[in-house]
Amino acid sequence: MSEQNSKKDKTMVGFVLMTDANFDWPRFRHNLKEDWGISFSDEIKDGAVVFPVDDYNCAISIMPLPIPDGEAEACAGNNVLWKDAKEEVAKHGAHVMVAVMNNDEDFYDPVDAKLLFCKLASAVAKLKNCIGVYCNPTVFEKNFFVDVAEHIKEDQLPVPIMFHAGMYLNKDSLLCGFTYGLKAYGKEEIEVIGSKAQPPQMFNFLMAVGDYVLNGDVTLKDGETIGFTDDQHLSVTYSKAVSFEGMSLKIGFMTE
Repeated sequence: MSEQNSKKDKTMVGFVLMTDANFDWPRFRHNLKEDWGISFSDEIKDGAVVFPVDDYNCAISIMPLPIPDGEAEACAGNNVLWKDAKEEVAKHGAHVMVAVMNNDEDFYDPVDAKLLFCKLASAVAKLKNCIGVYCNPTVFEKNFFVDVAEHIKEDQLPVPIMFHAGMYLNKDSLLCGFTYGLKAYGKEEIEVIGSKAQPPQMFNFLMAVGDYVLNGDVTLKDGETIGFTDDQHLSVTYSKAVSFEGMSLKIGFMTE
């Protein structure tokens, strides 16, 4: 299971993890209307509903089983901001599929679709029996997700829940960082290899680059430099990825 979107299927999907399969539909409707001005009158049948919002169709479906094979627990371990993620996620006994699909085959904006997904998932995450929001390859703690989604109300992108920032130490005990999920918006993934940065610095840097790329619809290119201060000129190199399959843009952040 994973969050995905492409030119072919044009769908944004994620899962909200619940302690049990009791879904409070009236409270969900209230949250959606109160927080985001979204309402629907479509019939809820067999624990599921599909309804239109602007240029998209939205689907909410409760599944009375945990996500199989310990997949969610394993991905929860990737969340560097949630200390007890694995233990908390292991308590889930059901999950809610949240999907945003285009209803016009010629139109699909992945950023708009993600914002709508965040609104829907936030309304579910406010339910009492919610644990977190699973967007492969990580699980966001429910309150963190809800709080970051609030940025949308200020016309800001909720960058920390739009993609995943991962970190690890290489064989030389230097910190490496990478993004996972920027490709969903038509952007290249970012890597920082062999940095002297501390984890909070790395996380904030990856978030800053993601915010710059997504907010400005910027396409970084091989051979360019990037910086967030007047005297910062960080090299950008496009080559085979180190942290995952495929290619990446490598930025020289605190590598000297």
